[in-house]
Amino acid sequence: ELKETPDFIEQTSRIEKDVLRTDRTLPLFATDSGFGGGDEANISEHRLPGSSASLEKMKDILMTFHRYDQGVLGYVQGMSDLLAPIYSVYQDEPTTFWAFTAFMKRMRSHFLHDQSGMQDELSTMAQLVEIANPRLHKHLVQCDADNMFCCYRWLLIWFKREFGFEDVLRLWEVLWTDFLTDRFVLFVALAILQRHADVIIDHLRSPEEVLKYVQDLSDTIDLNDVLKGAEMCFYKVRFRVNAVEQIRKIRNLPLFVSSTSDNEPAAAAAVKGENEESSSADAEVPLMTFEWEDNQNSGSGEKDPLLKGDETPESDISRTPPLTSSRGSILDSDGKEMSPEDAKLDDGTTLPRISEAVHRIFAESSYNEVNSTV
Repeated sequence: ELKETPDFIEQTSRIEKDVLRTDRTLPLFATDSGFGGGDEANISEHRLPGSSASLEKMKDILMTFHRYDQGVLGYVQGMSDLLAPIYSVYQDEPTTFWAFTAFMKRMRSHFLHDQSGMQDELSTMAQLVEIANPRLHKHLVQCDADNMFCCYRWLLIWFKREFGFEDVLRLWEVLWTDFLTDRFVLFVALAILQRHADVIIDHLRSPEEVLKYVQDLSDTIDLNDVLKGAEMCFYKVRFRVNAVEQIRKIRNLPLFVSSTSDNEPAAAAAVKGENEESSSADAEVPLMTFEWEDNQNSGSGEKDPLLKGDETPESDISRTPPLTSSRGSILDSDGKEMSPEDAKLDDGTTLPRISEAVHRIFAESSYNEVNSTV
């Protein structure tokens, strides 16, 4: 009876189409003519390639997950990409199913039907870009690409289609450790954008061009380079966010904006009063004296202003000085004390408004657990 229900028929068809298009270049998922014939015959008749024992198991796992999770979400297109690496490691249906189910508890928000989870990811991504590279963010705004839709596929399935299969396994191992933060994937994306910022700024003029350029980076990205860059980006953004929040605290302003996503209408209405009340105070709060330079693109040859002397980002970014002294005074990027009056720019630039999502990345970061010993 279950197999005759409209939902079962629809999901079986959807899962089959997705699975039969997943990682077919890998020997593990190559067509086995013993399971319904070869590719040529199947494509001619069904417009889909042939199957194999592993692919049939993947279908069963995803259909079982759909039934198991149906009251919450069920199967959504793209989940087959997340299953393939896990199956390749275990190659056992029960173990793979439970490992995948545990993984989907973490990734479920990416697949919500109202897209709210991915909107939150992209909104947070946009502010990280704005903090790390204001010049790039300004250009993306001018290109109408500041919604960061160019990063959608990266974040949705954790760079599954951007790296070779073995590199995907390595990357996911890093992300599963929650190194520095459980949202380290955002800093992986940020590091890639930083590496290509000059090209984006100098040559791309529309959201379509940005999207095409970013998607064409698939299989051209060096994972080791990106992981180093992601760690550097984490420390750079962390320093700047904490600097902003220290001054906001001194001036009795809210540390961050909104208690929920700024993408949601309800959230926007909830913070409207707060924004109007604090806008005049915000306008009086200047940035700190350390430079938020425009030219901070990785590979540009210019030093990051948070580094000192001849230090290199790879070896010394982790030694960024603490933000405050033992007496609570604000420190500049060289570790020297500054008074609130000294922490100003002559141009009167207003202080950035940090979102709650960005605030929580660093408030909950594992780095804070050891920060007191630095």
